Amino acid sequence: MIDVKIIGGTIVDGSGTKRYRADIGIIGDKICEIGDLKEVDARESIDATGQIVAPGFIDLHTHSDISLIVDPKASSKIHDGVTTEVIGNCGIGLAPICEKQKANLLSYLGTRLVGTIPIQLELPWNTMEEYLSTFKKQPPATNVASLVAQGAVRINEMGFERDAASPKQTERMQAEIKKAMEAGCVGLSSGLVYMPGEFTSKDELADLCKAIVPYGGFYATHIRSEGEHVFNAVDEALYIAQKSGVPLHISHLKLASSSHWGETDKLLGKIDHARSKGFDVTFDAYPYALGCTSLAGKLPPWVFEGGTDRMLERLQSVTLRDRMRADLKNNDIHGWESFAYPKGCNGPTGWDSVIFANVMTEENQSLLGKTIEDVAKEQNKDPFDVMFDTIIQEKGRIQILRKIMNEDDVKVILSRPDCIIVSDGQSLSTEGVLSTGRPHPRAFGSRAKILGHYSRDLGLFSVETAVRKMTSLPAERMGLHHRGLLRVGNYADITIFDYNKVRDAATFIVPQQYSEGFSYVVVNGKVALRNGVETSEFSGRFVEREK
Repeated sequence: MIDVKIIGGTIVDGSGTKRYRADIGIIGDKICEIGDLKEVDARESIDATGQIVAPGFIDLHTHSDISLIVDPKASSKIHDGVTTEVIGNCGIGLAPICEKQKANLLSYLGTRLVGTIPIQLELPWNTMEEYLSTFKKQPPATNVASLVAQGAVRINEMGFERDAASPKQTERMQAEIKKAMEAGCVGLSSGLVYMPGEFTSKDELADLCKAIVPYGGFYATHIRSEGEHVFNAVDEALYIAQKSGVPLHISHLKLASSSHWGETDKLLGKIDHARSKGFDVTFDAYPYALGCTSLAGKLPPWVFEGGTDRMLERLQSVTLRDRMRADLKNNDIHGWESFAYPKGCNGPTGWDSVIFANVMTEENQSLLGKTIEDVAKEQNKDPFDVMFDTIIQEKGRIQILRKIMNEDDVKVILSRPDCIIVSDGQSLSTEGVLSTGRPHPRAFGSRAKILGHYSRDLGLFSVETAVRKMTSLPAERMGLHHRGLLRVGNYADITIFDYNKVRDAATFIVPQQYSEGFSYVVVNGKVALRNGVETSEFSGRFVEREK
């Protein structure tokens, strides 16, 4: 007798090859048989007639570093067919961190994506191994894999110093990265539009990347510019990969400046050219034309020197506010771009393109869904003062949505057969502390939008291609040989959905809505979603690169 059999469904196995009719048998946490199992006895039988049976989706780029600890149900991801989340992206991480720098990291995290949850942040660990052990002691509903975040590593060593790392400091950071890789991380991430990534040179990054080479890891980067200087930023990423000898992964590839809208051929051509020269380069994207980031993170880099407390102090100074205004208007700081007055842009930019998505205080809840320009008119204030005052009031813990992309460009990038689909969002919920604010709907509906809107409705690619983008492609990048494909002997991470009904219900107005059309989600052989209802089965595991 087997534990679970899935009968009557159409298998899309994750390889990109044509779908076929077969049943799947599961014993323990593995797929034991694929074929005709109608007569095989099983403890549970799942009728998938009329539905697609696919590998569980792997979300290569998430920010669930805290949310999976706060609420291990991973509800928004389970309802969207996800069985594995990758954390530690964009150089933003919760470890390693020494006691001396813990306050610095805590205040910094409060200004970033992981700081939007209305809880008192704590870091009851120092090493990456100690942090990751949290997921082993308290398994979530999904599997978890992790990158080691360059931002946390640098804060641990240098705080928010702007200076280049000394040889000794570089050596110590390399040692921390090696310890993180030995603890099971699959690679190193950077966020070069955030501090302290903005303070880090390409040569320092290359030196840090060398530490992951012996472990077969990859370098995932939020490149230094996704707007006016995006092509130079891609060149910098390629330089880092070449100098260090690591595989390169470019996170959430996009053209975020209207001056470059329509130039996807040039952008993707750079990647193709690099591959023709022998580079191992991959990329991902999320299926929306709006981005999400930290409002405090859009201040000029010098404002953040010394950490969050120093940033808040500087915002109190009239003289320094004037300097910030000048920098935001002039947009002439090398390696940094102003969102308020971007160069060369003729599309939605500036104050009317920035929407308040998450704030922490009760008095500012009325800002949600409004642009900075809207609030400036309502309060009869200068937009700069709206920005500065709100950052002070919220102690930097503000998330914004930004209108930055052209939908036609998004379609071209998503349509590439080698584009890995991600959410760039944390696990959230429709209830409790993970249901606050107006977050980006990508945290709820990314996979459903790919399957329902882009694949089924627009016909940009087949369901087989769509599934491959969310399963075997990310598994291959991570070095997971027994996930991402429906094969006998592979782990039983499985998603079942109705291709005719799958739909992203989450919107920018009401984002906290679960995707529709997913009936079953199986994680390591255990049913996490049954008939569209969560089971509170916490069978996820910490997943390491397979040797």
